[in-house]
Amino acid sequence: MGKASSAKRAAKVGGTRDHTVPQMYLRHFARHAARRKYELMVRRLGRIGEPFPVTPTGIAAETGYYWGISADGVPHHAVEELFTSLEGRADSVLKVLLNDPEWALTPQWPLGPDQRHVLAWWMAAQILRTTRQRKRLTHRRAQAPDLTAVPDEVHQLAENNPHLRYIVENIVTLAITLEARPWALGFSDMCLLTSDTPVVVWNRPDEEDQIRAAALSDIMLPLDPHRFLFLPGPVTRQDDRRKEVDHLMHARGAVGMALVGVAYDVADQFVIHHPEHDPWKHWKPTGPSQPKSWEGETHSGPQYVLQYAVFPPDQNIERRWTIEHPPPRTPAAAHS
Repeated sequence: MGKASSAKRAAKVGGTRDHTVPQMYLRHFARHAARRKYELMVRRLGRIGEPFPVTPTGIAAETGYYWGISADGVPHHAVEELFTSLEGRADSVLKVLLNDPEWALTPQWPLGPDQRHVLAWWMAAQILRTTRQRKRLTHRRAQAPDLTAVPDEVHQLAENNPHLRYIVENIVTLAITLEARPWALGFSDMCLLTSDTPVVVWNRPDEEDQIRAAALSDIMLPLDPHRFLFLPGPVTRQDDRRKEVDHLMHARGAVGMALVGVAYDVADQFVIHHPEHDPWKHWKPTGPSQPKSWEGETHSGPQYVLQYAVFPPDQNIERRWTIEHPPPRTPAAAHS
């Protein structure tokens, strides 16, 4: 009776649909069509020219993705529960960043310490939980450090799912690393996209030591079709002391296109954008993306260096430009 019951519970939990990208995050890239109805546009990498609509519940979900079994055969869903808790708190912070009624760059910037702490933990989770990370880990099969000091339940869970073990080992240090970095809140004139790898570690997305990569790299998180967080790395901020503390950005022209390109280059299976904010109207992918060694790709990945000016803290951008797009310039206007 006991064994049959455990097997039944395992089948039930193992059959759950786990989201690898939070629905609450994807809704910021969606058209709010009706009450509780949101529409995204998705492009799969193998058929990039064929976008199709989907809801946040219908994408970035896999059966039993965070499922683990303890030594006594009882299924646990502890990691998904942790992510759900982080998402609930992070959602409130994202609303602070995105929902100011007048301004695109909220006057409540910089964030308070508690808000920053919440968002750093949430971003750490997004770096660690992706399908790209799982494929990298499975391919390299690196020897994991000893986990005997952690609670038995967490240890047993991690033993039965190497990806969960990797998350347990790294999330605290990664969150601390992100929290200690200077952050920029930015507005992009170019429409942005996101993907199944929403937090972008520039130039080092698949480095074995992801903590080191996060400490040394530029990091970007698209927030909606025109806002983003950017964490400049040591090289990017070395020539401007204003970038050593939290600041604002305005990504114009080629800078905005570079943001789209970097986000595209780290996607695992698909990219996502708002139906009415389509980067493909002004941008097309060129050259190879970051190589996927698990798929036999051996080419060198694209390398980006970003130069930008700090946006004056006493200026802002009207919120309407997060929705509206300026009309295209005519040839005559371009030369006037």
